Amino acid sequence: MAREVVSTILERCKQCYSCVRNCPTKAVKIENGQARVMQDRCIYCGNCVKMCSQDAKKILNSKLSVKKILRSDSKVFAIVAPSFPVQFHNKKDLIYRLKKMGFWQVWEVAVGAELVAQEYERLDYQNNRYISSTCPAIVNLIQKHYPHLIKYLAPVLSPAQATAKLIRLTVNSDDIKIVFIGPCVAKKWEAEEEGYKGLIDEVLTFEECEELFLEYATNDKENIPDQVFDGPAASLGYLFPVSGGLLKNINVYNDILSEEHEIVEGIKPCIELLECFEKTPYIKLADCLFCSGCISGPKVKDDSSLLERKGQILDYMRSIPLGEQVKGKLYIMELHIDLDREFADMHKQLAIPSEKEINEILRETGKQDIKDQLNCGACGYSSCREKAIAVYQGIAENQMCLPYLLSQKNYLLKSLEQRLDAEKRLTEELKGTINSSFDGICVTDGNGKILKINDAFEKMMDRGKDEIVGKNVKFLEEAKILYPSIGLIILRSKKPVTLIQSIRNQKEVLATGNPVFDSNGVLYRVIINIRDYEEIEQFRKQYDSIINNKNKKITSYLDTMRIISHSREFTSTLELARRVAKVDSTVLILGESGAGKEVVANFIYNLSDRKDKPFIKVNCASLPSSLIESELFGYETGAFTGAHRHGKPGMFELADKGIIFLDEIGELPLSQQVKLLRVIQEGAVMRIGGVSPIDIDVRIIAATNSDPGEMVKEGRFRADLYYRLNVVPITIPPLRERRDDIIPLMYFFLDVFNKKYRMNKTISKGVKQKFLEYEWPGNVRELRNIIERVVVTSKTNIISLYDLQSCFDSSAEYSEQKVRVNGIIPLRKALQEVEKQLLTQARSLYKTTYKIAEALEINQSTVVRKMQKYSMDQDKGE
Repeated sequence: MAREVVSTILERCKQCYSCVRNCPTKAVKIENGQARVMQDRCIYCGNCVKMCSQDAKKILNSKLSVKKILRSDSKVFAIVAPSFPVQFHNKKDLIYRLKKMGFWQVWEVAVGAELVAQEYERLDYQNNRYISSTCPAIVNLIQKHYPHLIKYLAPVLSPAQATAKLIRLTVNSDDIKIVFIGPCVAKKWEAEEEGYKGLIDEVLTFEECEELFLEYATNDKENIPDQVFDGPAASLGYLFPVSGGLLKNINVYNDILSEEHEIVEGIKPCIELLECFEKTPYIKLADCLFCSGCISGPKVKDDSSLLERKGQILDYMRSIPLGEQVKGKLYIMELHIDLDREFADMHKQLAIPSEKEINEILRETGKQDIKDQLNCGACGYSSCREKAIAVYQGIAENQMCLPYLLSQKNYLLKSLEQRLDAEKRLTEELKGTINSSFDGICVTDGNGKILKINDAFEKMMDRGKDEIVGKNVKFLEEAKILYPSIGLIILRSKKPVTLIQSIRNQKEVLATGNPVFDSNGVLYRVIINIRDYEEIEQFRKQYDSIINNKNKKITSYLDTMRIISHSREFTSTLELARRVAKVDSTVLILGESGAGKEVVANFIYNLSDRKDKPFIKVNCASLPSSLIESELFGYETGAFTGAHRHGKPGMFELADKGIIFLDEIGELPLSQQVKLLRVIQEGAVMRIGGVSPIDIDVRIIAATNSDPGEMVKEGRFRADLYYRLNVVPITIPPLRERRDDIIPLMYFFLDVFNKKYRMNKTISKGVKQKFLEYEWPGNVRELRNIIERVVVTSKTNIISLYDLQSCFDSSAEYSEQKVRVNGIIPLRKALQEVEKQLLTQARSLYKTTYKIAEALEINQSTVVRKMQKYSMDQDKGE
């Protein structure tokens, strides 16, 4: 249809689903929780209109159209439904007001009802069965939802259509407009029914008629002349709006039908009859009224009971003079008007889901089992299964299920409570962290209003929080509390700023401010951090004292792990190891013997998430070739002669959940490399003599002092195993390439062995210089051994060059040369390398650039310039 007879006012729809619950054909589609009337399924019974508590259902308003008709030059007829006495108790008043509005004549539809009854008497009940077609809601119901019953619809126009046709055939005028006035919503559809459009031009409900009376001020009660309906009077046609009214008008076949007719009224009985009509062949005529007679139509406004309304119809019928009734009856019987009617199949089948699809939808709302299907009807559907089908068809939503929403609400509330508790704990922790900071912290909004400060900021400003919080940072500057204001600078520049500020008590502070922007790029917060500048200076001096005091043990922040790292080269290596420690990637540590491969492996283990799990170390070079497989992978009972009778787990099993360190992996025989590769690929080991693999979760760290790439080329190491191990390679530089670590390591080992042997030895300056010049082919292990030897063998408490010479002679080649060249390189690059080495060695021996310049016999400014060139740290305040 071009016009929507019933629609939804979406802003009033409140997700009550009352319209779904009370719609007999489920012609309501739910989208985003709001109900929309599906015109191709709606039968316009008006039930949803009556049941909607929010007045969210809207009926097609015909008042404007009727007023337009009344303003035309046409002869406008009002035809009034036989049920009018229950709404308009005064016939004279009704006719008067209608004509005063502009209607030319007012007719009773009861006249057309008797014409219809006359047609029903002519139907062939001997060979056919019929369902009455007087109720437009029933006609719609059959055409849209029970199309197989269309053949049983009585092929007769409705009383309203018959009345309109009678007027158009008997009134001598070509320009006639007819308006039906009644209690029915479905009549608005009937007026535009395909094939019969034009019989009735417009339909007014009783409610709309009352509203028009008010607009036209036709409610005057005095001096109303006697008014009668135009057209012939009816007799039994007045009974059409009450139950069984059609049958009471059929006389010719009354005896035949007395045993073979059925009067059905109301939604449920009508649908039940249609469901079983073809199974009850004894019924020749079913008189169906979707309402309990038209006297209870959706647009009847009357608080009286059904019996009282029926009485009002009978009282009106008795008020018509018998002579007028007889005269009208005779007139009607003489008429032979064609009232034939045809019907159309308007059924639109919705998709039918499979059982699997229905069950999947049910599971989405937590209905895993039949016992979970409450069938409570809160969604408007009689069962969870029916609603699941509607969801599949796209006319319902899962969110319509009240128990599901309640369970979701409870889940969300619980989740929100947990998140709120977590947020509270986090807030308290953050608050405690901020307040425990020695730095003063101040937070402002995007306009400079101070939102929060910590205790340290309050103490530095010597002002209470209530004097600062809520003020603008401009206030701090104007009151000379903190100036210049770093907050104002950031608000203007919108960039991070660091500067020295003065505070009221004449102290200076180092202030750093950072802007914070929201997702739209708008300045949202400013975070200001201030620190006492005097404390920073004191800390710097203490740090310089520690760094420069070579008579004390020098260790890095890694001292807790017994790792000494002062050189840039080794620190970079440890930084890489620290990053990979937190992940489970395989690591291959490369480096010369004694460089500290095992130390780095321990470092990774202690920083990893597996630090509380096993750490198994295996030196592949020390394992006998005959025992490698059994030691690594284990064996079962009786696997070989001499095997333990209970079997034995291998190193990989012992390292489950932890880390295994395979040192000197390059010494592993090729035959065992294959098995190791399988363990890495499959994450499982097979014991010797075993029949099923054992799953393991082991992280592998391998190490070698050989070049595995060259070994692969020579065929001494499997390429596939090499690529499996070489996920994260870490190369440890030899000690000769990280000379900044030599003196700190020397002091560290000296302290260790002094404590071990209860001595108090020191090292002379000459020995330190020799240590810096030596090439250390044995790396850190050689340095450690030499320190232990001289501590034990030196005769005095000062270890001299004399004590050291014998150690070098016996341990490795020592060169007295000041500079050594191991290969052919460009002269310019060689000079730069020598220059860099000299500066590095001198810096480790002397505290200031002045002393370095004196030792190298160059200007101090040259030392500073060259140290900058080679990116070396310099001491300040010299």
